Amino acid sequence: MSLLAEPTGPPFCNICLASTEPSYQLYNMAVSGIVLAIVGFIGLAGNFLVIVVYTSAEQKIHSTSIYLAALAASDFSMICTAMFLFVLEAWRHHGPPILAHLYGSGAPLIFPLGAMFQTTSVYFCVAAAVDCFISVVLPASVKEICCTPKRAKVTVITLTVCCFLYNIPHFFEIQAIPCIDSRFLTESLQICPTEIRMDPVYYTIYYTYMYTTFMAVGPLLLLVILNILVVSTVLTKGAGDDSDTVSLILVVCLFIFCNFTALLVNFLELTLYDQLKGVIIYLVDMSNLLVVINCTANFFVYLIFGASFRRTLKQFLLRDRVVSELVYTQTTESALLAHNMKTAEQC
Repeated sequence: MSLLAEPTGPPFCNICLASTEPSYQLYNMAVSGIVLAIVGFIGLAGNFLVIVVYTSAEQKIHSTSIYLAALAASDFSMICTAMFLFVLEAWRHHGPPILAHLYGSGAPLIFPLGAMFQTTSVYFCVAAAVDCFISVVLPASVKEICCTPKRAKVTVITLTVCCFLYNIPHFFEIQAIPCIDSRFLTESLQICPTEIRMDPVYYTIYYTYMYTTFMAVGPLLLLVILNILVVSTVLTKGAGDDSDTVSLILVVCLFIFCNFTALLVNFLELTLYDQLKGVIIYLVDMSNLLVVINCTANFFVYLIFGASFRRTLKQFLLRDRVVSELVYTQTTESALLAHNMKTAEQC
């Protein structure tokens, strides 16, 4: 009998939880409910500044800036969805019933959007790595043809459309069902997988083969190869005086490190799920946190290692101060001139 077909009325709201163990609930609350929320808020501010910097007139003439701005926008959006899917999901078990209703109503839409933004983040990072590879490793003639802002914008739009099409099946994977909240004995909503998500053929094709190829092994392997080639070239020839190549290399390394746990979780789910189910649920929460950390940490990489990023950011942050001082000076001068004219008239 299906979990979703209770003949005696709505089931309790823990029917589709990964685990009801008190130790896991405490871990989930600490990792997803608190730490992820703090990191997420920092990431939202950091990615906003990255978008501002890399879309400025000084920066957007470079193809790499277009890719990094798109990556920051994708990371910003993914953090927003992660805050809903993971932070709200953790707190809904401990807060008022309205949180469960909000999560149950929004998750069927937010989940596929989050998957789409995660996919765009992966491929925007790959695009930036390819752009860096062409700029550093290949001849200058190839760079002049491929590494242009116009070509970068077309690539970003094309990747966005492809990522959306790839994630359309996620819109049919989860659903909200009525349930009874055991704490308040009131009707609530619980997110459970649909029959499509539980179908073995669908899972095998979409998750085992397609996800592993296009979201895990494929992109990570490509990034590792590109980064090795770029690093070896930089070590032998140098990166150039005005290049932020080092920061981009570190961004790719950070991406590989933070997303390796997701690859590990996917591998364990496919091979040893029954034996390691109790461990996998902990790794899933840690994997989600690492993904948000990756989205957040890029700003600090640019800030520490990106000379042009720091210069443009400083100009942006000081601009309002300069404008305020200019307005204050003009106002003061006008007031002083008016006072002098009034004094002269009296005399």
